[in-house]
Amino acid sequence: MKIYEGLENVAPPLPRSTVAIGTFDGVHLGHRAIIRTAVEDAHTYHRPSLVFTFDRHPLERLDPSRVPTLLTTPAQRNALIEEIGAEGLVIARFDETLSELTADEFILRILKETLGAEAIVVGENFYFGKDRSGDVAFLRENQERFGYHLYALAPVELSGEKVSSTRIREALKLGEVEEAERLLGHPYWLAGTIVGGQRLGRTLGYPTANLSLTVNQTVPKDGIYAVIAKLQDGREVGGACSIGNRPTVEGAGRSIETFLFDFNEDLYGQEFSVRFVRFLRPELKFDSLDALTQQMQKDCDKARNILRAFAPAPPESETKP
Repeated sequence: MKIYEGLENVAPPLPRSTVAIGTFDGVHLGHRAIIRTAVEDAHTYHRPSLVFTFDRHPLERLDPSRVPTLLTTPAQRNALIEEIGAEGLVIARFDETLSELTADEFILRILKETLGAEAIVVGENFYFGKDRSGDVAFLRENQERFGYHLYALAPVELSGEKVSSTRIREALKLGEVEEAERLLGHPYWLAGTIVGGQRLGRTLGYPTANLSLTVNQTVPKDGIYAVIAKLQDGREVGGACSIGNRPTVEGAGRSIETFLFDFNEDLYGQEFSVRFVRFLRPELKFDSLDALTQQMQKDCDKARNILRAFAPAPPESETKP
């Protein structure tokens, strides 16, 4: 998949394409349906399939107080889009110039003159242009005028509810990590680098990898989890992860720290991702470090048993809505 960082790098302008448009944070089942429809249309009509998205969430510019936490890092998003089969990914800078384009200008300058869109694929709740002046009705009414075919997809539903990034964030905040994966259609990985900590875990006999996030990703509910960690070299290692304020130790502060089973290597400064397999228990305050250590052993034993039996469920059907 070719990645275009900025519209100015789409040169020369593409003569014809099918374009899927959206923020695509999380690349969940609904997003996947949009991108897959673009890929299928492009194959049918022998033209490139493109995904058009932004370098940041549009609300960072339009209404910073409402910017949501993210479900994917840019690298994760790009890899997930590539897996679906898109041939090109255009990442536009959501700056003042882009945000001030009218709906007409967005279609003409970006979709037609730059990307050569002959087909456009969006969700039915898609808005664009200055002050959200363009919507699906506008796109539908202007197909003949601008010369493109529109696919406007209804939201994908699971268990009678619409799949959305908001619903996935809510599941993670409740510790419902299995539900979040079901809605995503792929594992949820919290990503960052390993940084130094207070080495409390090492003192207790449970040395941990302390995660510093790459971007402002959605952190699951505070508590203890059975997890799978992905190391910088691609290896995956089982473990137990603690999220929270470590209340047993005064002044310990917030952390996301993972104890890796049967592992004893220096990971400081390395890239590191955590997949939350199951919520084990909420964060608790213990009367002593001995009591904490005993509970940590129980947590690790439970996590090992869960991971030993863990077999990822096949993805939910992604039949187009």
